[in-house]
Amino acid sequence: MRSARKQLAGFDGPLKPLPAILVLVAALAVALVPLARAADSPGETLKRQFEAAKAFLDAGDLLQAESHFRQTLALGLRQLGNLSISEGQYEQATRYLDDALKLKPDDVETQADAAIAWFRRGDLKKAKVLIKTALASQPNHARAHNILGRINLSQGDFEGAIKELKAAVALQDDFETAYFLGIAYLKAKKLAETSALFAKIQSSMGESAALHVLFGRAYTIAHFPEPAMAEFRRALKLDPKYPRAHGLLGYAYLEQFGEEAYPQAREEFEKELKRQPDQYYFLTLLGIATVALRDFPAAETALLHASRVRPEEASPYLYLGETYVETNRIKEAVEALEKYVSLVSHPEEMLREVSRGYYLLGQSLLRLGRGEEAKKALARSQQYREAKFKYDQEHIFEEKQSSEDDGESRASDRIAGLLEAGSPEEKQAAQAMIQRGLPAAPTVQQSAAETKETLQYRAFVADILASSYNDLGAMHAKDSKFADAAEFFKQAASWKSDLPGVDRNWGLASFRAKLYSDAIPPLERQLTAHPDDSFVRQLLGLCYFTADNYPRTAQVLRPFLENPPDDAGLLYAWGVALVRTRQSDLAARIFRRLLEQNANNPEIHLLLGQAYARQEDYPNALSELRTALHLDPQLLKAHYYAGLVLLHQSEFESAAQEFRAELELHPADPVTSYHLAFALLSQGRVEQAVTLLCEVVKARPDYEFAYFELGRALLQLGDVARAIENLETAKKLSPDHDATYYQLSQAYRRAGRVQEAEEALATYRKLIEGSRLKKRESLETEKP
Repeated sequence: MRSARKQLAGFDGPLKPLPAILVLVAALAVALVPLARAADSPGETLKRQFEAAKAFLDAGDLLQAESHFRQTLALGLRQLGNLSISEGQYEQATRYLDDALKLKPDDVETQADAAIAWFRRGDLKKAKVLIKTALASQPNHARAHNILGRINLSQGDFEGAIKELKAAVALQDDFETAYFLGIAYLKAKKLAETSALFAKIQSSMGESAALHVLFGRAYTIAHFPEPAMAEFRRALKLDPKYPRAHGLLGYAYLEQFGEEAYPQAREEFEKELKRQPDQYYFLTLLGIATVALRDFPAAETALLHASRVRPEEASPYLYLGETYVETNRIKEAVEALEKYVSLVSHPEEMLREVSRGYYLLGQSLLRLGRGEEAKKALARSQQYREAKFKYDQEHIFEEKQSSEDDGESRASDRIAGLLEAGSPEEKQAAQAMIQRGLPAAPTVQQSAAETKETLQYRAFVADILASSYNDLGAMHAKDSKFADAAEFFKQAASWKSDLPGVDRNWGLASFRAKLYSDAIPPLERQLTAHPDDSFVRQLLGLCYFTADNYPRTAQVLRPFLENPPDDAGLLYAWGVALVRTRQSDLAARIFRRLLEQNANNPEIHLLLGQAYARQEDYPNALSELRTALHLDPQLLKAHYYAGLVLLHQSEFESAAQEFRAELELHPADPVTSYHLAFALLSQGRVEQAVTLLCEVVKARPDYEFAYFELGRALLQLGDVARAIENLETAKKLSPDHDATYYQLSQAYRRAGRVQEAEEALATYRKLIEGSRLKKRESLETEKP
C-alpha cells in the first residue's frame, strides 16, 4: 500500500500545486498504448501513433494506414474521455469513450474507462454491462473488479460489492479500493471485518487526521454513529482544524443522541463554520439546531447565510419560517414558507418536512386573515401527512414509525427532520464518493493552470483527430465508398470546422452518396467562403433542387446566366426551378440552351415534357414527350407521363392507351397500373378497373390511393363489405384524406351502419372546412 500513502498525503495539509502538465499526464496516463515508450507523455504517444498512420499512407499501404488512423482516433478519444472524467464532464466523457469503443470495441481498458464514465454519469445499468464485458475477456483486471464492486455498492448489493472489491485488492492492493471494501463491509453490517481492515490500512499508512476522517465518513455512511464519533475525535486530536471534521462530528452526535445532543452539535457546527463560513450543509444544520434550542437570533443568522450560499435550496426557508412564527413576525413567516414550498422539487422525499411547512404556512395565513389561502395550505399539509403515514405503514419493518400530530414539531420529530434535512446532502456526498472515488482537492491555482493546459491539449488532440478523420474520408472517397467518406468528413469538421477543404470534401462525398440534404450545409459554407467555386455552386444548386427548394436553386445558379454550363441535368433542374418560381422567360432561355446541346437526346425531351407538364403547358408537354418517343420508342416513362398529361385533359381513352403502352415496356408496374385503372374508372369500365386495382394493392400494400379507388369502385358494383374494408385501409394509411371519409359515409349508410356514417360525414366536413380555411389563408398571404 505504499502508493496509498502518497494518494492520501494531500489530506494532511494544504496541497502544493502540481505543474499543470503533470496534472494532464495524471489524467491521461491510463490511455497509453503499446506504442508508447516509458518516458512518453500522452501527447507524444498520440502524435507518434498519428505519424505512423501518415507514414503508411505516404507509402501507399492503405490497409495499415486505415488501421493506424483508427487506432489514433480511438486513442485520442480515450484521452479526451479520461480528461473529461477528471473534470467532472461525464456526459462529454461518455460521448468520447463510446466513440472510441466504436473504433476499438474489444479494448478492455477503453471498456473500463467507458464504464467509469457511465457510472459517474449515473447510468449504472450501462456501466455494469460494459465492465462485465471487460471482465469476461480479462478476468484478472483489477480496475474492472474495483468498478464492478463500486457499482454493486451503489445498487445495494453489498455481498456482490465485497466479492468484487476483495478480488480487486488481491490483484492490486491500493488504499481507495480497500477503503470502499470497508464501506461494503459496514453496509453488510460486518463490523469485525471492517475493524480489521481499517487497522491494517492504518498500520500500513500511519496515522493522520485525513485517514480518521475517512474512516468516520465510512461509519457515517453506514449509520454507525458511535464508531464514527470516535474516528472524528481522533482526527481532531491530530489536527483540530481538519476540514469538515467538527461538522461531521456534530452530525454524528445528532444521529447517536438525538435532541439531547443539540448543544454539543451546535458547538461543533460553530467551530466548523469559524474555519469555513460558507459551508451550506453545516450552516443549515446549525440553523435547525438553534431553532430547536430557541436561540432565534442565532438561527436567523445561520439560515439567512445558508440561503445566500444556495438560494435555490428549500430547507433554510422552512426553519426561517418557523423562526419568524416563534418571534411573531407573521408576514415574514408567510414569505419564507411560500418560498420554501415553491422550491421543494421532490416533496415525496421529505414528506414530514413538507407537511410541517404547509401547516405553518396555513396557520400563519389564518393569522393574517387570508382564509381561503390558509384552507388550501392546510389541506396540502393533510395530504402530505397522510402520504407519510401510508409510507410508514408500508415500511413499518424497515424503520421506526414516528408520531405525527397536526403538523406541529415535537422533539423526536424535529431531530428526525433535522437528520432528514441533512441526509440528502450526506447521501449525495456518499454516492459521489463511491462513484467518483476519493477527492484530490486541488488548489485554486492548480485548477486554473489545469484549465489553461487542458484547453491547449484539447486543441492539440482536436487537430490530430480532424486530420485523421479527413484522411480516412479521402481514402474511402477514392475507393468510391462515399457514404463512409461523408461520415468521416463530417467528423473531421466537428473537430476542426476550419480545416482547409473539409466542407468541400464533405459536401462532395455526400452528393456522390446521394445524401443531398446532408450535402447542403457544408456546400453552403464552402460557397460562402469561396463564391468563385463554380463546381460547388453547381452541386449546391442540384442539392436544393432535390430538396424541392426551387427559390434557392434559382438563386444559387443565377450567376451562370451569362454563360450557362453544359451539364444537361443541371440545366434541366435550373429550368424547372425557374418555372416553379414563375420566371418563365429565364426558364425558356435555359430550356433553349438545353435543347441546343441535346436536340437528339430522348431523355432531355422527356425531362422537358415533365417540366412543361408541371407548368400545366400540356400541348408542349405532349409535344416533347412524343419527340422523346420518336427518338427512342423504348424510352421508359415517356408513355406514362403522356398518359398523365392526357388524364389532366380528361382524355381518358387516349390516356389508357398510353398507360397500356408503358406497361408493355415495363410490365407489372403498380403505379402505371393504378393510373390505367383510374382512366378505366373514369370511362365507367368499373370491373376492369377493380381487377387491376386488386393487383396493385397486392403489389403495393401501402398504396393509399389504390385502396381508395378500389373501395370507390367496389361501392359502385354494390360490394359494400369489400368497399368498406378497402376504404378503411385507405383511411389508416392517410387519415387526413377528406374524400375517403365521404366515400366511407356512403358505404356505412348502405350497410345500415348509420352512426358510423354520420361520424364519417362529420369528419369529412371538418376536413373540408379546414382545407378551405388553409386555402383562404394562403390566398390572403400570397403576394401578387
